[in-house]
Amino acid sequence: MNKISKYLFTGIVAISITGCADLDLNPLSEGASENWYKDETEIEMSLNDLWRPDFFPIDAIDWDDDLLNRNGSNEITLGTVTSQWGTASSRWTSLYKSIARATKVIQALDNGTAIGVSEEKVKQYKGEAYFMMGFAYSELATYYGDCVLNKGMSLDEAYAAVRSPKNEVLAYAYECLDKAREYLPLSYSTQQRPTKGAALGFKARFALFHGDWQTAIDAAEECMNLGVYKLHNNYREMFMANSSSEFMFYFKGDLTLKKGYGFMENVRNFVIRKVGGHCNQGPSLELLCSYTCTDGLPIDKSPLYNPKDPFANRDPRMAMTIQPFKTKYSTDYAEYEQSKIDKTFPEKYPDYITLGYEYNPSPYANQVYEESTDKMVVNNDSKASNQHSAYQGLIIRKFVKDDWKDFNNYGLVADNCYPYLRYAEVLMTYIEAKNELGQCTQEDLDKSINLIRERAYRGSGIDYPRVEVASQEALRKIIRMDRRSEFAFEGLRYRDLLRWKIAEKSHNKSMYYLSRAWSGSASWNGLTGSESNIELSSDFSKLLKNWDDGNFPIGGIPTIDENGLPDLSPMETNGYITTFYKMSFDATKNYMWPIPANDILVNDNLTQNEGY
Repeated sequence: MNKISKYLFTGIVAISITGCADLDLNPLSEGASENWYKDETEIEMSLNDLWRPDFFPIDAIDWDDDLLNRNGSNEITLGTVTSQWGTASSRWTSLYKSIARATKVIQALDNGTAIGVSEEKVKQYKGEAYFMMGFAYSELATYYGDCVLNKGMSLDEAYAAVRSPKNEVLAYAYECLDKAREYLPLSYSTQQRPTKGAALGFKARFALFHGDWQTAIDAAEECMNLGVYKLHNNYREMFMANSSSEFMFYFKGDLTLKKGYGFMENVRNFVIRKVGGHCNQGPSLELLCSYTCTDGLPIDKSPLYNPKDPFANRDPRMAMTIQPFKTKYSTDYAEYEQSKIDKTFPEKYPDYITLGYEYNPSPYANQVYEESTDKMVVNNDSKASNQHSAYQGLIIRKFVKDDWKDFNNYGLVADNCYPYLRYAEVLMTYIEAKNELGQCTQEDLDKSINLIRERAYRGSGIDYPRVEVASQEALRKIIRMDRRSEFAFEGLRYRDLLRWKIAEKSHNKSMYYLSRAWSGSASWNGLTGSESNIELSSDFSKLLKNWDDGNFPIGGIPTIDENGLPDLSPMETNGYITTFYKMSFDATKNYMWPIPANDILVNDNLTQNEGY
């Protein structure tokens, strides 16, 4: 029996739980599904097991253009996805498994199989089951398009199932999410469970993806009117918090269990080498160029942008996402350097310290300030003394907590909350859908994107650049750039690029890094010419000149297109950066994922997506 027959049509076919090779679908105490779901305990255990990323998949952050992965490219960035791709297969299977379980729960509650369940609990459990089904079908339609929709098939029909049109699948998904909204409570006082607001938030998310603008507006606005959620007071602190009124659906890591979520399953890839990290994945140069200046304008339009000091006069979210550093052209550079001599550095420049050490990627910086000793120590995160320092000169700051330096004690994981759905996304969904319908008013802007911008600038001493009514095209660019700034490294970017149909632009270009040249010795004295204690290569001397001339890390000002995408190719021509790998995207097929080959082999009525 194919996977769909096995996992989707469980009301007809008994599922062998022991046959699930890659996932423990049911709690350890659960028996065969035909004997399960008979009371409140068994139903709640079954539902509890659904609230994990196996059934709420997280898109990898190295699928998009916000991250440079020194380990290399992948099937998404290379455009080499096939019907044998493991992620497409496992996601398809897992989503149908979740539909199977949710269906069994609803059947048990509707036909009286479950005994002794209170009316209040019946309502909750049905709401949670419909929540799961609505999400799963929405996710399937998003990545695979047409897919099999079960509304009571016989066994023979299951074996010969065909894909239903995407619009029918979405209609049913919205119907399930509406039922979830009807049954679920506003909140819980204990563990996280699906809520009315989360059902509305996911409906808004998927409606936006599929261009169902009015549906997205209605769901988002209803969620906004619940009065349950609000923006976290501080943008950076939110990503280190254990909970937040902004988090609508999230996964919380656990150091004791050595469990992290998303990219925080292995933070060694992201932390500085000074604390034993590999620092082999970090923000892309494209992301660096995508944040606006404090006047709200892109860097190619703003008079405030100084390419010789890229962190100056920028949207505060940039320095809360990408670890900031000074250049010799920073207005306070002399004071910055002096503070390390008089040992006031931690007090005056705390934002330039990560995990106890100054971050300074200057190719001259053979030493950095160590907070615990107030001394200068060898810098492992600069080409001055380490050839494997961040290849693009940038490291992540968003999510980073002090205990990340202890990653070796906890199986490499971090225990941050992974915000799978947060209230800011609902606000951005609302304003984008409004703009796409040409209905955007100043009131709409002020209760959505301007709230998010105000939060970003809060405490900075700078008035936030209020977005005002403009043409649809102008607002579209602003909204797209703000989404990138707000949600970097949260698993939304890849999906945004797909739905905007601009992945053929973002993913048909180079990913850049700096010259691989380094001093050649961890004991280099940081001097040049006759004063240097070693002979420096011409390539490294060129990197030093780029720093001296203010062309680090990129040099110059890239143009930003109508979608907010920067063009860094002139910087490569000028010798400031170089291609690491070239991405590839085939617009005739890569906007959809393939149906898993194994399912098609078993059921030839399942058609394949074009190009696969």
